Amino acid sequence: MKILARYILREFFPPFIIALTCLTFILIFNDLFRLTQLFVQKGVNPLYLIELLIYVMPATLVLTIPMASLVAILLALGRFSTDNEIVAMKAHGIGFHQVMMPLLMLTGVLSIIDLGLIDYAMPQANRAYATLTRDIRRHNPTVVLEEATVMKELESEGKLWMYESTDAVSGRMQNVKIWDGIWNGKPRFSHAREAELGFQSGRAMLTLYDGHTYEPATDNSDSFRVTQFQKQALALQLKEALERGEFQNQTPRTMSFSQLQTFVAALQTSLQTSENPAYTLKRLRDAEVEYHKKLAIPFACLAFGLIGVPLGMMVKRSGKMIGFGIGLVLCAAYYLLLQVGQSAGLNGVLSPALAMWLPNIVIGVLGIIMNISIIGEGKLRAWRESDSKVALNRAFQPSHESASVHTGNAPD
Repeated sequence: MKILARYILREFFPPFIIALTCLTFILIFNDLFRLTQLFVQKGVNPLYLIELLIYVMPATLVLTIPMASLVAILLALGRFSTDNEIVAMKAHGIGFHQVMMPLLMLTGVLSIIDLGLIDYAMPQANRAYATLTRDIRRHNPTVVLEEATVMKELESEGKLWMYESTDAVSGRMQNVKIWDGIWNGKPRFSHAREAELGFQSGRAMLTLYDGHTYEPATDNSDSFRVTQFQKQALALQLKEALERGEFQNQTPRTMSFSQLQTFVAALQTSLQTSENPAYTLKRLRDAEVEYHKKLAIPFACLAFGLIGVPLGMMVKRSGKMIGFGIGLVLCAAYYLLLQVGQSAGLNGVLSPALAMWLPNIVIGVLGIIMNISIIGEGKLRAWRESDSKVALNRAFQPSHESASVHTGNAPD
């Protein structure tokens, strides 16, 4: 049994590593293209691009490890089937479960590794990615100013701004609009006829001319206070040189399991007393969906192992890549179900737990059915062969009457 397990695992790892590498680079290519555009606009050192790609890697590996495990199982068992090694194993009395158990144990180990990446590496990488991306977007803003376009460099701090056009003579921005405090529940809106952007001590200052500011009244009523100004300076926290800052805003994607549990419990407690229960409920669903998503994705390895083993055993010489093709379709179907479930969980159509675990349940149940079918087919075949042997022995066994005639005395 140990020899067989080592032989199966030795056949599994080369295609697993190749598939993991290829799938990771395919998924990371989109991030590479998007980040390259950002770096061209901002004129930042390319080393920061490499750093961002490293931060993206844990989130990518979390998705590609289950896919690579399914591909490796299909290729390993497909090679056994096409080379008739499965037939040889059956001829030597090796059962289906003896082939399946090493692969299921390995997918269980991969699930634990994936879970560790999600709980430890991915939150830290996401925090570092968000911080560095924010610092890069703050860098050298003059090269990305676009007319009639909302600037989102400071969205995480609750600030958006835009301008409609640029005066050809003065070079000032015309019809400038600024939204401030959009996340704290006390938004402030400023509208100026003109504005100009400059730097003071390496910091960006937006000077507004001839405008109004609208902000909530201090008496907690629904009214607004309007302030007129002729000139007003507004710090945008943008920088001429790239300066590394500290991570500030914690989101479900940047939390570990324990932090998410605490966050969910706090939202559940505040839901009853919240002044905006709809917004609090939205945040609660988002946190719960992220929590169950982080738990469900690693165990996709085990679900893919359950369905990958029977698929690999079904590959025949005439259809060498049939199992591989079906496996890729299953990977696409799994992540499609995951996206659909995530939307259903966020919208309240399904509970977050069911929405995120539904793809695992569907793939796992389908795999169990296929395993039972193969095991049952083997038992039925063995029963039929045994029944045929008994019938054959009875056909060739001489009856007592024939034996007595054969051994009797010759007639006189």
